[in-house]
Amino acid sequence: MTVTAFIMINIDGNNRKVLEEIMAIEETREAYMVFGPFDIIAKAEFKSHEELGRYVVEKIRSIEGVSDTQTNVCAAC
Repeated sequence: MTVTAFIMINIDGNNRKVLEEIMAIEETREAYMVFGPFDIIAKAEFKSHEELGRYVVEKIRSIEGVSDTQTNVCAAC
């Protein structure tokens, strides 16, 4: 089973640098700078919900400049 999620990210600082770091993470499939309540939206895929949790907590939130995240797990594709 593949777990697909869209992670909405708010940042303080350099959008381009944070976007490049997110794109460099293996699980990231797509990432975009957007207008609206969030600065970046990333799509990522995982083998389990535990991997998703590690991705958000250990990888995304550890990037300098990331101030907040909201994770949306897909129910169906």
